[in-house]
Amino acid sequence: MREKILKLLQSDSYHPMVPNQIFQLLNLKDSKEFTQLVKTLNQLEDEGEITHNSRGEYATFEKLNLAKGIIDVKDGGYAFVDTDLGGIFIKSDNINGAITYDEVLVEYYLDNLGRYEGKVVKIIKRNTRVIIGPVSRLRQKAIVRSIDSKIKLLVFIKEKDLKKAKVNDIVKVEITEYFPNMTADGKVVEVYGNKHLPGLDITSMVLSSGVPVEFPEDVRKEIKTIPNKIDSEVILQKNPKIRDLRDKLIITIDGDDAKDLDDAISLEYNDSGNYHLGVYIADVSHYVQEKSPLDTEALNRGTSVYLPDRVIPMLPKELSNGICSLNEKVDRLVMACEMEIDHDGKIINHDIFEAIINNKHRMTYSNVNAMLEDKNQAIRDAYFDIYPMLKQMNELAKTLRNKRIKRGSFEFESLEPRLILDQNGKVVDIVLRKQRSAEKLIEEFMLAANETVAEAMTWLNVPFIYRVHEEPSDEKITKLLETLDLFGYNVKIKNKKAMPKKLQEVLLSLENDEEKDSEELSKDIIINQMMIRSMSKAKYQEYNIGHFGLASECYTHFTSPIRRYPDLLVHRLVKQFMLGEDEVTVTSPFEYFASKVNYASIQSSKTEKRAEVLERDCVDYKKVEYASRFIGTITSGLLTSITNFGVFITLDNSIEGLVKYADMQDDYYDVDDKFGRIVGERNHKVYQIGDRLTVKIVSANLEKSEINFKIIKKED
Repeated sequence: MREKILKLLQSDSYHPMVPNQIFQLLNLKDSKEFTQLVKTLNQLEDEGEITHNSRGEYATFEKLNLAKGIIDVKDGGYAFVDTDLGGIFIKSDNINGAITYDEVLVEYYLDNLGRYEGKVVKIIKRNTRVIIGPVSRLRQKAIVRSIDSKIKLLVFIKEKDLKKAKVNDIVKVEITEYFPNMTADGKVVEVYGNKHLPGLDITSMVLSSGVPVEFPEDVRKEIKTIPNKIDSEVILQKNPKIRDLRDKLIITIDGDDAKDLDDAISLEYNDSGNYHLGVYIADVSHYVQEKSPLDTEALNRGTSVYLPDRVIPMLPKELSNGICSLNEKVDRLVMACEMEIDHDGKIINHDIFEAIINNKHRMTYSNVNAMLEDKNQAIRDAYFDIYPMLKQMNELAKTLRNKRIKRGSFEFESLEPRLILDQNGKVVDIVLRKQRSAEKLIEEFMLAANETVAEAMTWLNVPFIYRVHEEPSDEKITKLLETLDLFGYNVKIKNKKAMPKKLQEVLLSLENDEEKDSEELSKDIIINQMMIRSMSKAKYQEYNIGHFGLASECYTHFTSPIRRYPDLLVHRLVKQFMLGEDEVTVTSPFEYFASKVNYASIQSSKTEKRAEVLERDCVDYKKVEYASRFIGTITSGLLTSITNFGVFITLDNSIEGLVKYADMQDDYYDVDDKFGRIVGERNHKVYQIGDRLTVKIVSANLEKSEINFKIIKKED
């Protein structure tokens, strides 16, 4: 019955019909079959396969010009619904009480420009059942608004349901009843404390995001069974496949504050005069067994989350900072990828295996950069035993990088803003982090290992998880080229094959230069970010389509299993299908891992996006908080983007602010999208993307994470 109904409703000749008409078309005979028909129609509707209109006629969504999707309500009152058809625009008076994250049913049509527009006809599911926010008062009634500014909902709390929470206390509210006018009733289920307490601002955002913080009890119990050190002799005797590399000169290079050290490196020359590069990655899969509580929780989290004042780890600190971390002067289990590389940077041989290492030096990026770039003799003397190897590593890294760029790989300069916090979690400064030799060295070696493992596993034709990156759309590239032209880069691309190298020429011109001033660096950051935004989003999947950004035919993530679940899964797959170990007790490991890879790819891509949104939102919030201390300050920035409601200006320290057209009292400005500028109707004054402007910081709204500027003048 089910298949017959779907086949009929999906046929080209079908039009919406009531059950009696469907009954006749299906040639059904009696009341029993009619009852079964109605039940099946209702079941298909509940499952979201079909729907019915106000006349009781059933059809697929497309036949009724209906679509399902998640709504996103914007500050301007309008909304977009993300559907299989793409984004559908909803005017404010057609939202019908839906709030961001709700699953809605939309009736759509094409406007006169051929774009989808529609109205919400049904709220299928309220996806917001709990909000986090501060208590306030409205006409003496207690209310809570979510700290997630996308949720345009006013929740009223009765006095008996406040749990003694006071005004400005951050609380968790369970919504008990929704009303059509974007209001709801709710009750407080947890009180966290006053919003001005140190760190509670970030804590509130974490709680609102849904990122898990505390580890479940079954995970805590499992942690207690894991040793805090390894008995190397016993392990080597029990498993002869594990190689003993404890005497090898192996080091780690990480940030000064890093505690989860998951990669170590070594370099020497072999008898053929080629480089012998070793990349050694913490063997997390030895401790986190497939299907264990630890594994389930790690998959649920997907990734560690790095916030301005804390890290939310994927694994408990006993693992991430302890037995799995490749700490100095202690034995640790690793997955090794050793590569023979010729002097042109070609990997001509490799070996992937399990080993035990002993990290001889816990190096930092600052120390290594002091030796390689700053020529600090005192530090060179302190590490005399590894300085020659570091010089060779730097030479090899440059060779690998040049080879990668030559094949068309993009080289995005890392100029991320770093927030300096005081003991109370307040921002005292914002500095731009520059990627120097030590950081580039580690990046190149990890890229080489990731690519080598991916290629080796691909040849085996077994289940595997790839890191893939598609080509950007023609529309995005056209827009990028137009904007680059405004910044003085006249890039001509005759065909798509030439695109990577042409864009790479722009990126190479942004190379870090010690002589660049803050104005030049800020412009570089903007161009970098602009080019990154034009790219497709990299993701995980079980099918290999290559990595456009790296110009790689085959790529994976192997080198960070302490903080990324895909890397942990890759280690298991290597052990199962390459090294011949039993990672799971099932009838068919091939089928089991094929299913696992599919789910883990989707889950890891979702959790990666969730982490990125939270990280960005926390940084933006802290920037607004920092800017609020400088209201009235006159400063300088670049005009970086133009919208239909205002222009955005980015200061040299990466803080971005909005100048609304409504606040530009000197004239009425028209937007000229083609040339990336606004033009005054009376005075014909022009403000264009790339212009340097003197601005005044007018306001900083923490609730909206929004900073407002006023243009003082255009600089010469």
